[in-house]
Amino acid sequence: MRKIVLLSLLVITLSICAAAQSNELAFIAGVKATPSGSAANGTPNEVSVDKSFAFEASYAHQLRSVPLVALQLELPVVAVPDAGLNKSNILVAKSYTSIYFTPGFRLKFATAFPVNPWVSAGGGLAHFNPSSTNNAGGPSGATSTTKGAFQVGAGLDFKAPAFPIALRVEAREFYAGAPNIGLPKLDLHHNVFIGGGIVLRF
Repeated sequence: MRKIVLLSLLVITLSICAAAQSNELAFIAGVKATPSGSAANGTPNEVSVDKSFAFEASYAHQLRSVPLVALQLELPVVAVPDAGLNKSNILVAKSYTSIYFTPGFRLKFATAFPVNPWVSAGGGLAHFNPSSTNNAGGPSGATSTTKGAFQVGAGLDFKAPAFPIALRVEAREFYAGAPNIGLPKLDLHHNVFIGGGIVLRF
């Protein structure tokens, strides 16, 4: 009888803690890929971007919930320390860094189950900082810029039983203004981030 009471108390405590976990802090590592584009500089110039390491930190707060579905306010920040550029024009920037901040909303499903699929969308800013050196070894002349950005994403959270943590895999696409790398009319807007990491729920 005593074991049953203790077990019941444990289950109730875990249920209360789970209900109180309306906040999430996530740390994700992955890869950013940018499809090739072109620029007009007298004649078209093909521009390709190397796949790059990227990482994300995000905070989410639950706004509303109904059985099996929760609406969250999401504040994701994705940073790309270095993205190399391969191009026919050797006088443009050798690489650039980027940061995407796109506050928005996330809709999470199957919240009472161990695996939670979710989708998200938001809008904000993207900041690009090109290298001061071009592919020829001289000054690139490119300057840092901040552009508008829109983000859509989807992922899966795998909750750990009896612990306020989860594992996450996700994919996000950032549609943003083109970075200034020294080429005019640059068609380089799509940026895809794929990664995985850990979520702390509290």
